[in-house]
Amino acid sequence: MDSSSPQPSETPNRAGRPEFTKEQEATVLLAACRRVTAAVRHERAESTRQLLGETAKTQVYGAFVTLRREGQLRSCCGHLGPSVSLGDALDHAADRAATDDPRFPPIARSELNQLDVDVWVLWGPEPVAARGEDRVGAVVIGKHGLLIERGYARGLLLPGVAVDHGFDAKTFLQQVCVKAGLPTDAWKRDDTSLMVFEGQAIEGRMADVCPAGAEDDVRPAAVAGGFYPGNPREMQHTLDDLFSSVPASPAPQPWAGALAPHAGWVYSGKLAAAVFSRIAIPDCAIILCPNHHGRGARWAVAPHRRWLFPGGELASDPELAARLADGVEGLELDAEAHRQEHAIEVQLPLLARLAPRVRVVGITVGDSSLPELLRFGVAMSVVLRDMPRRPLLVVSSDMNHFADVATTDRLDSLALNAIATRDPELVYETVRQNRISMCGMAPCVVAMETLRWLGCLNRCESVGHATSADAGGISDRGVVGYAGLLFG
Repeated sequence: MDSSSPQPSETPNRAGRPEFTKEQEATVLLAACRRVTAAVRHERAESTRQLLGETAKTQVYGAFVTLRREGQLRSCCGHLGPSVSLGDALDHAADRAATDDPRFPPIARSELNQLDVDVWVLWGPEPVAARGEDRVGAVVIGKHGLLIERGYARGLLLPGVAVDHGFDAKTFLQQVCVKAGLPTDAWKRDDTSLMVFEGQAIEGRMADVCPAGAEDDVRPAAVAGGFYPGNPREMQHTLDDLFSSVPASPAPQPWAGALAPHAGWVYSGKLAAAVFSRIAIPDCAIILCPNHHGRGARWAVAPHRRWLFPGGELASDPELAARLADGVEGLELDAEAHRQEHAIEVQLPLLARLAPRVRVVGITVGDSSLPELLRFGVAMSVVLRDMPRRPLLVVSSDMNHFADVATTDRLDSLALNAIATRDPELVYETVRQNRISMCGMAPCVVAMETLRWLGCLNRCESVGHATSADAGGISDRGVVGYAGLLFG
């Protein structure tokens, strides 16, 4: 257990131990959880005073909110004051713990239901009058927390720190010096202010107290009615047309990966349908795409259990998603990045038409350096290599954007020729050096590197190339290119 730097406390608040009933303790915990949830969701938070009633007026030395995930500290922030009410202290502590602990990134929406929450209510600060080594005798493990100050240096440790780590009083004093950035023997010096205080922890799980992520179990359709039909019957008719337009081809084969376009179906749906028609789709697919909106984590795997689209749904594989998040450094379980992203959603009805039982794990990949993307691919291959049936890796990407037809064809050819070499580094360098606005270049590099390490990048076959001009789009400057590829 730890804590962020406290606010200065010039005059101790000498309020005694607050006496809470079990019902009041539960309400304090609920108030903190609601406040954290609202801050994470960027929603207007209700004051804890409204929920706590008269309990909010209880005078305390301060309050801290500690958040842990899988036993690891995720955030801990608090508020102290010479005269502070529990309601005010709890509001400040919860808001800061959610978004403003400088040691950690802000809490993500997808983490909420995975958090353990401790609310520390503090009271009884007393300056330690003893000097030098005698200060050891003033510290009672299991009862006291410590606040040390010298000049601008200040550090606080809650009472539970010594208990959790098995510290004796001297070690506890040394550790609060470390927290303040002071020498470990600074607690002995006369020019160092030392204070003890007492506290009570109210503990619970966010998922039990204030279920916060239920909506993240389902990813509702976000772009139906725009990129593809929003009416279920119309969508099915459009799917009939798209798949009936696919040229006759050999029976579907067990390809390891694919690249399919993700524009509106009117522009790229036929080519995407042709790509998926060539594949014997396994029981799981991982779709990697760009993060078009820049929301959420830079690398985000969707935590959802189900993907919805008009009149239907596909299951996800939350266990695989969690394994990927654990196995790829920098990849986070994050729903926010997927909330408005179209590049996976437009593929779902196409996959569902051919393989209604396929489970889809979605990953958005933001802008990254080449070494980062290669590291991502290697790590993902480690997660996937021992699976008895490996997922299909789908890169959802359009090619060059918003040029005339000739320029689009030329730049797309450069990128596609690089992909055909099966060298992910060359793909990255070609796209960057020629300023090709292939939106899914980063996920393409990740997927290719993953397949390369899995021994599944031995051939690259083209399904086709098209542009938005083929479907009647603007042809002089607003053309987008689309490609379909198979990897095996």
